Amino acid sequence: MKKLPIGLLFLCTLWAEAVEGIGYGLTKDAAIEQAKRDAVEVGLGAYISSETVVTATTLTDNIYSKAQGFVKTFKVVSENKGPDGNWEVTISAEITAILDEVMQDEAALQTLLNSMNRPRIIFLIREENLIDNVPTDFAETKLLSAFYEKGFDVVDRQLVQALKGKPDYEDALAGNVAAAAKVANQLGADIIVIGTAKVSSGGKFYNMTSGQADINGKIVRVDTGDILAVVPNSHGKKPHISPSTAGINAMNEAAGKLGTEIIRQLIEKWSTAQSNFIKCYIVLNNADFMSYTAFETFLKAQTVSGIRNAYSKSLDGGTAEYEVEFEGKAMDLAMGLSKTQPDGFTIKITGITGNRITAEVGQ
Repeated sequence: MKKLPIGLLFLCTLWAEAVEGIGYGLTKDAAIEQAKRDAVEVGLGAYISSETVVTATTLTDNIYSKAQGFVKTFKVVSENKGPDGNWEVTISAEITAILDEVMQDEAALQTLLNSMNRPRIIFLIREENLIDNVPTDFAETKLLSAFYEKGFDVVDRQLVQALKGKPDYEDALAGNVAAAAKVANQLGADIIVIGTAKVSSGGKFYNMTSGQADINGKIVRVDTGDILAVVPNSHGKKPHISPSTAGINAMNEAAGKLGTEIIRQLIEKWSTAQSNFIKCYIVLNNADFMSYTAFETFLKAQTVSGIRNAYSKSLDGGTAEYEVEFEGKAMDLAMGLSKTQPDGFTIKITGITGNRITAEVGQ
């Protein structure tokens, strides 16, 4: 297969204080999400690109649109459910192209968290204290506080500590993402922050100890394993007459920087997904090779409204996996799949967790 990319920059307008957006969907929620994307495109514009895919037998043009902006707040202006059961919703939205405005606006951040189904977060940070040579958890405590203050739903730290010493917990602390996912699943968390931290002394100056701290972290979606944010290193440095206090203050500074950067990356990633599409993963059981390829064709045909593209990933032991770029939430995709069937066989939705949908081929 040969791809011939053709790029075109199209439409870039100035920020508008209030923009109207119109959306359509199988559910009211799906229509609202599409209306948000429409408002961003209307108010801030979109990049449009196309690619021509050439094979031995076909010539296909795919056109993609990508909006870049953030919905700060919105209200529903009108809503209508048609005789076919589909919804049309019009919203008035306040949008911005400036990420910092969302970071500093509590209402805007809550709007975004609500649109992402308020994911629950846990923290697993392995901390080494070279000043006191005792186990400490300054970084984890600071991160939990920082996310909680921003309105994120965080898992009670005592629930996490109750698993301390168990194999999965220790493996997760060592950076094992699969083990971390197991811990998160046990606690009903959607997202996990994994990292390492170190507190040390930078020496004494005029009876003051220089506390030094370094911390790194990555945030992972439990259901898909996708890495949502990475911060390779965040450094803190604070002096104090007490070496222990110097170390605590330095770690609080480093962890505060880490938390701010992770939240910044999350907002940017989630806002981009809200304005464009999310990645959903479909696991199809009882599949053979024919249903595996036929279901991919069905997804690529975009029969279900909101699908941008789909990719078959694997077929092993009757279990097929697909990755779908979808304009909306996974629940909306599951709803569309349950109401629209591919030719030649039927599928039944059997489960949904986050952005992962499980289904099976009917007998």
